[in-house]
Amino acid sequence: MKKGLLALGALFAICLSMLATDMVVKGKNGKDQKINVVDTSETFLRFKILSDSTVELTNESSCRGHESITIPEKVRIEGKVYTVTSIGYEAFYGCSSLTSINIPEGLTSIEYGAFSGCKSLTSIKIPEGVTSIGESAFERCRSLTSINIPKGVTSIGMFAFKECSSLTSIKIPEGVTRIGSDAFRECSSLTSINIPKGVTSIGEAAFSDCSSLTSINIPKGVTSIGYSAFRGCRSLTSINIPKGVTSIGIFTFKECSGLTSIKIPEGVTSIGKSAFGGCSNLEIVIDNSKDNVKVVDGAFTGCKSVTWLKD
Repeated sequence: MKKGLLALGALFAICLSMLATDMVVKGKNGKDQKINVVDTSETFLRFKILSDSTVELTNESSCRGHESITIPEKVRIEGKVYTVTSIGYEAFYGCSSLTSINIPEGLTSIEYGAFSGCKSLTSIKIPEGVTSIGESAFERCRSLTSINIPKGVTSIGMFAFKECSSLTSIKIPEGVTRIGSDAFRECSSLTSINIPKGVTSIGEAAFSDCSSLTSINIPKGVTSIGYSAFRGCRSLTSINIPKGVTSIGIFTFKECSGLTSIKIPEGVTSIGKSAFGGCSNLEIVIDNSKDNVKVVDGAFTGCKSVTWLKD
């Protein structure tokens, strides 16, 4: 009987050790670092195997009622250990109770709709190593006040931060080359934003209806500004258009009633429909002649004045 109990106890201990153990790896500083390995049978989170060594977190996880979540760096599935590298498609979609989440190092991407509709989420730190923020990744995270985007990120997808109405400021790191359509649309509390030199295109309606945005610097490398990019930014008082821009699309600065002056460089050869429509306080100076710029009717409707510097 005693031997049987001892054997049972030993078996129980082995089972526990298989569920949650520490793995020792070399950290960035060269020192040994303990990483907790979580067995999938012991967590409500669900994972999809991507390769022999990696998994992604899936939308099969039931997050209902969870206010705080820690994503493990490594998980054990049927006895084999995998590294968690991406937060998959709509993984935490609509987790309305979620207020905070801890994301481990090792992640490389945050996919489509990963945190969309997490209306109680107040802050999140994206670890270094992440290279892309997918479409609608944080859409409608209306309590999100701040976010850290690491240097490795190269693209911000469509609708990524749309309707994050509590977001007040955000710094986009160098390395980002594209800001997707509607990426920051209706971020009504956003007052300032830094666009780095590497960005070449600003998508359609990227900052549309950012009604608290007061100023923005567009770097020289930008060649394309999508239609309605800054439409309805009523608090915007100044903006520069770099020399590399060749066209200003329809509705780009429509209803930016706070703008008082703007200079359009010589490189711009076309100005779209209602591009500056409703900018009632705006004095526009164009460094070109009327013959060299295609201006669609209504481009300057309601503007205070338009001056051409060349005959």
